[in-house]
Amino acid sequence: MSTRHVERDALLDYWLGDTDDAATAAIDAHLLACDDCGAVLDEVIALSRAVRDAFARGEVAAMVTGAFVERLKAAGHQVHEYRVPRNGSVVCAVAPGDDQLVSRLLDAPLADVSRVDAVFTFSFAPGQPERLHDIPFDAASGEVLFAPKMSFVRPLASHDFVVQLLAVDDAGERKLGRYTFHHQGTPG
Repeated sequence: MSTRHVERDALLDYWLGDTDDAATAAIDAHLLACDDCGAVLDEVIALSRAVRDAFARGEVAAMVTGAFVERLKAAGHQVHEYRVPRNGSVVCAVAPGDDQLVSRLLDAPLADVSRVDAVFTFSFAPGQPERLHDIPFDAASGEVLFAPKMSFVRPLASHDFVVQLLAVDDAGERKLGRYTFHHQGTPG
């Protein structure tokens, strides 16, 4: 925190509950006296709500955590989960009542990994992979969770979708696993 205003990152940590007791107390006191910082916090809160609402409408894809999936379920969302073993595949589809799909990419050797990237490839767009850098993962469980953008997946015709996980470090990158989804599209 600066002497004049609370840094935006500190306000984000504050909003997420990631500040210690002393920092929380200092930010609380500052916010009572500073309308400018209060306005910035209001922007952080509005952005948080907008992202949450866009995710609920199926407009956002995300690498997520198990805790996030449990919060979705606890909030009453119909979550359809697919568990895919390392170098394995699954036949999958979107059911009419599904609010969210979650793909659990299992058995990845993550014990000594500090960074994971995910490369997505669609059979309808060969040679056009998409890469996400530095995604969240659970090293202890060996699992990575992905929630696709429902507004994108729901209307798709049948296709194959491949996720390749890569460990990335100063020495380069190495393959952790390949996960294939045989998506069964809605006929029509």
